[in-house]
Amino acid sequence: MDNNAPKAARLITFTLGDYWIGIPMASVLRVVNCPPPDRGGNLNIGVVQLGEHTVRLLNLRSQMALPDVASPNEEMPFLLVIWGLQQSLWGIALDKPPELLELPADLFKPVESDKRLSAKLQWFSHIAAVTDNEMSGTLLVLDLKAVFQAGEEDQSRSAHHQAPKLVAVPSSLG
Repeated sequence: MDNNAPKAARLITFTLGDYWIGIPMASVLRVVNCPPPDRGGNLNIGVVQLGEHTVRLLNLRSQMALPDVASPNEEMPFLLVIWGLQQSLWGIALDKPPELLELPADLFKPVESDKRLSAKLQWFSHIAAVTDNEMSGTLLVLDLKAVFQAGEEDQSRSAHHQAPKLVAVPSSLG
């Protein structure tokens, strides 16, 4: 084996709006066709049932402050199943099947921390300018840890800011 060979990054890639996004292959469990609603595939409720497993959906459109767009396809989307924090299953619904891409690791540059303050860039750890005969564009590598930590912070913040429950107490018993 050649130790001088450049290291490669293997990513599952997909498009979301005008963004070309990659997730490290090691974080992806599988890509499946999303089941129809009568078999647990109702995307509107935020979970999908895959056999005995309940998969929560990660809405990257809302995380990245992108407008919701109805899928132009009448077919059910694909589901990219990934590990979340604490070994929970999460899915990303996609209109088109994702692709496997292998690129030299030195092509990727870290997104600077001051740039990660932008609402749309805070979820990305690395960026690569890809120019190839078959494809070209800017590939953003999703930082799943940042996405899930932000989701947990949002949940804990909303739990702490909920109005206290009021209990009706009769003013007189008499």
